[in-house]
Amino acid sequence: MVSVLGYHRAVLAVVRSLDERAWAALRGGPLDGVGDLLLRNAYRLEAEAHPVVHRAARRAAEALGMDSAIECFQVNGEPNAVYLHQDGPAVIVFQGPLLDRLGEDELTAVIGHEFAHRLLWEAEEGGYLAVDRLLDAAAADARTPQQYLETHRRWSLATELFADRGALTACGDLSTTVRALLKLQTGLSNADPAAYLRQADGLDLSTGSRGTTHPEGVGRAWALKNWQAGDDVEALVTGPLDVDAPDLLDAVLLRELSRDFAAAIAHTEGLRTDAVATAAAGFADPPGPLGVPGGAMSRFDEPLTVRPVDGAPMSRPRPLTEATRRYLCYLLLDLATADPETGDDGLVASLAIARRSGLKGYDDVADDELGWSDRQRARLARAADEVVA
Repeated sequence: MVSVLGYHRAVLAVVRSLDERAWAALRGGPLDGVGDLLLRNAYRLEAEAHPVVHRAARRAAEALGMDSAIECFQVNGEPNAVYLHQDGPAVIVFQGPLLDRLGEDELTAVIGHEFAHRLLWEAEEGGYLAVDRLLDAAAADARTPQQYLETHRRWSLATELFADRGALTACGDLSTTVRALLKLQTGLSNADPAAYLRQADGLDLSTGSRGTTHPEGVGRAWALKNWQAGDDVEALVTGPLDVDAPDLLDAVLLRELSRDFAAAIAHTEGLRTDAVATAAAGFADPPGPLGVPGGAMSRFDEPLTVRPVDGAPMSRPRPLTEATRRYLCYLLLDLATADPETGDDGLVASLAIARRSGLKGYDDVADDELGWSDRQRARLARAADEVVA
């Protein structure tokens, strides 16, 4: 059975905790009346006239553990296949000349992709369907905060990766699955999946997908290959930790990162004053006394191991974007200057913190904001280097 991505589990947990009433209200059943609409506007592909389609559909359903009845329809349009969620039979609608381009194995992969959507919407007693509906509704509202919009984007990417796993599980062959994907995306009647996988290997996909509803095709092929090998591929969904474009999960992580970094700064020799502690407490949510952080200070020039969000961790450490590191530089500078009484000792302490944590741009940020002379900057930097040494 294809398991949901860690991203799905994490978003479900966070959405339920943030807005239980909205989640519960959208946790209804599938759509009704789909069958009547299709009978009026589409051509039903019956098994006697289209045995290949139904063989592929039964094969995909069996591989995915589905036991519902299946109905297939054909409409005009660009080549595509769509699953329509409803009570009763699993409905697949084919568009354009798609069926003419696909062999039976490739068709099995495409149908497996669509049936995987049904598996997701039925999982957790319809919980993932409720989240999908909530995020769709949020994306259609101009008042929606950016964090929800970014969550909607990443959720869509994760859902397509899950569905691609359904395609691979249905047909049982990576090359066939990638070839079907290529035919859908390019319109070619033949394609070389091995060449496409080599193309994927030449890209750094850890920076995340830039897609809005689907990951780029080359990323999807890469994710299938690496998922089959047992590797973590969710970096394609999440990308680096970016303060300029957080989703709901990253907003939690950034608050925790800010709180912990502020606590570490406030407990550093040279900055351990009441004024600095008060300023640092503002980074807690809600603001309050800071506990002493445990362990060594994080390195922000390396991928950061983040804590689980509501019990659903992303297992791979997350690199920080340049914007996030710059934000941390300003957080450090704010606390370093929160108490005028700390003077140069506080500045030296902050420079030492920057060196220990890998914030290479901090010296330039502090210089730009405080207007140091060349001699003053050199003196403070030498003192910080001595502290670190």
